[in-house]
Amino acid sequence: MKIYSEEKRIRPDILTSAVYLAVVIMMLFAIFSIRIFGDKGAGFVCAPLAFFFTFYAIFVLAVQKAVWVMVRVRARRSQFVNAEHNMKSSLRFFAVSGGIAAFLLVLINIFASNFLFGTQRGLIQGLIAAVSILFLAVQGVLRGYLQGIGYTKPIVISDVIIAAVALIFGILFSSVLFGYGIKVNALFHVNEFSAVYGSTGMMIGILIASLAGLIQIGISFYLRRDELRDIVKGGAPRYLDSSNDVLSSVRPLIFLYATPGVMLLFDQIFYLIYERKIGSEADTLLNFGIYAGRVVTLIVLFSILVCIPFIKTWNRIMARASRDEFDGARDRYATFVKRFSLLVFPVVIFVFTLASPIEVALFGKTSQLADGLLRASACLILLVPIAVFASWMLSQMGKTILIVTNLATAWLFHIGMTVVFEIILKMGIYGAAVATIVSVLVYDILCLLMFSKMFRIKVNKMRTFVFPLACSAVAGLVVFFLSMALVNLIGDILTIAVCFILFYVVYVVAIVLLRLVNSYEIGVIPFGKAFSGLLMMFGGFDGDEE
Repeated sequence: MKIYSEEKRIRPDILTSAVYLAVVIMMLFAIFSIRIFGDKGAGFVCAPLAFFFTFYAIFVLAVQKAVWVMVRVRARRSQFVNAEHNMKSSLRFFAVSGGIAAFLLVLINIFASNFLFGTQRGLIQGLIAAVSILFLAVQGVLRGYLQGIGYTKPIVISDVIIAAVALIFGILFSSVLFGYGIKVNALFHVNEFSAVYGSTGMMIGILIASLAGLIQIGISFYLRRDELRDIVKGGAPRYLDSSNDVLSSVRPLIFLYATPGVMLLFDQIFYLIYERKIGSEADTLLNFGIYAGRVVTLIVLFSILVCIPFIKTWNRIMARASRDEFDGARDRYATFVKRFSLLVFPVVIFVFTLASPIEVALFGKTSQLADGLLRASACLILLVPIAVFASWMLSQMGKTILIVTNLATAWLFHIGMTVVFEIILKMGIYGAAVATIVSVLVYDILCLLMFSKMFRIKVNKMRTFVFPLACSAVAGLVVFFLSMALVNLIGDILTIAVCFILFYVVYVVAIVLLRLVNSYEIGVIPFGKAFSGLLMMFGGFDGDEE
């Protein structure tokens, strides 16, 4: 008979890494797709994509965690009958909620898309997003139940499967439909149908991926039905006073997980309506396609890549904090702050310096607007990982009131700054970017103030922040002049490769000369052992392995 056990569960850091890997795949999918159908196609599809990601965050990620917590709490008391009953009631509730959400999204796309999103040519993409919601509605409940019982293997691959299927089928359909759209352009003597058809192909890939995710988790649940039945039968009888707390615990999670997608929708609606109201002659849909399709995609991609190396450290900090071992948590947190600074500053400076070659290498072309927006938003590569870490920590610690308070404050700043930058200062699409920077910065500050009171670490600000930033700036200045000389000779891709190598060497040599790293840290840096002799020559010190 199958019994409940937590010994063979996959480690939490691996589960988190799988989700982040799926995000990376989805961002690569967006890059490849936009390279096919262009920035105008990104303008057509950004609202449907934002709706999809928002409801994916709600029905899959937020609900999964809420159900997992509910099941885990009851499983430790052998109350599997209560857990199963709550799971079934949650399944019915979110299935109905998914149907209602899909229906409302259909109505929005049919009757309000032109007013809200500036065009009717995103109608089909929006309808496809609505259908996708139906496939997402119950996935979070099933995944959370399996994870709570102890079946973590199906969970670790679920998000990756969805992302991989979307990548494969989305690129396939985008390429085919974009080619067909070019013929339609020639037939009707217009230039937009290829972008419409190509972006529709992208959403078809997401629709297939949503169905694949439902099939995968459904099969996983079906194959384990007998074992699940045995676990429930072996548990304690049902307790009548045990209520279903999924709906209460999921609310702050929805607020947290849905905020990025809803904020992007807010920015698009506000920008398009206001620019149309003042009679702007700019191609606002194209401009927002550049911002959402290029800049937001790259910021998310680089931010998640910066987060991934530290996921295990996050879990170690959390493990010690949860056991009230604040001395150990404080040491881990101080080490994390130092190493995070050493990694994130060069990434920010490199992206800021080589914005134009990066745009050309990834998207095939660039523009002054795209370069300016990417440079202006490069600081988010620092701010977003801090927000992700803070949100993860607060969520793991159960600080729901702090999450809601900090998010609400950030939202107030975002709305206020959007009005200031777009209406008063008339910054256009730059106003949306700067308002986002301000709101994320406010959220980070509020969270870091709480962490400073919790951990009370003393940080050498010069060695932790100023010196790594200065080393990054020196390396960035070197590759900036080099890129200007090389880009017209060897092309953008080779220029990025050469500049990356030189930037890496200059930066690592600089932090070694300033003794900002110890022997262990230089060993875990890729190709860092090549600089070990230099570290010893200039008085490097040994550090404990984490």
